[in-house]
Amino acid sequence: MQKPLIGLLILVLFIVQSCSEATSPITQTTPVLESNAASATPNTTITPPQITISNVATATAVVSSTFQDLLGNPLELSAYAGKKVFVNYWATWCAPCIREIPAITKAAAILEPENYVFLLASDETLEKINDFLLDRDFSGNFIKLTTYVGTQGINVMPSSVLYDEKGEVINRWTGAFEWDSPEMLAELRQVP
Repeated sequence: MQKPLIGLLILVLFIVQSCSEATSPITQTTPVLESNAASATPNTTITPPQITISNVATATAVVSSTFQDLLGNPLELSAYAGKKVFVNYWATWCAPCIREIPAITKAAAILEPENYVFLLASDETLEKINDFLLDRDFSGNFIKLTTYVGTQGINVMPSSVLYDEKGEVINRWTGAFEWDSPEMLAELRQVP
């Protein structure tokens, strides 16, 4: 009974030792040529670079944008600084989203002279969005969200967010609305 237990103990010690060696820096012996013997070091320690999620996220943030226009050009909401920005999150598969697009287009036309801009953002591919719009007679500022809608705090489709002139969130709505109705226009105008 003791022999299998001793064997198991030796195996565990071997595994633990192997794991601890795997995390230490790599030591590489470099051959020394006679012509470089004076300046060469026979043992070189190579430490792998430390890559963390924050390093990767920072590098990605530098080259990416939150939105794209329908040609794929980067777009940020900060491009509309000084305006009240209404962003509607929609999808081509969402029937309530599709039904409210004409009302959003009308509300955009009504509120444009009052310094509002309306954007309709989908996280689907540019090809899917463009094909969808080619099949329908919709107008408006359609854009692509470059990440999943959930990263924007959106978990219901459609959802809409209103930002003030400084880019601060003023209000959020979930579900479809008649945006061009007097009640909804009044609610949109209640910007502090």
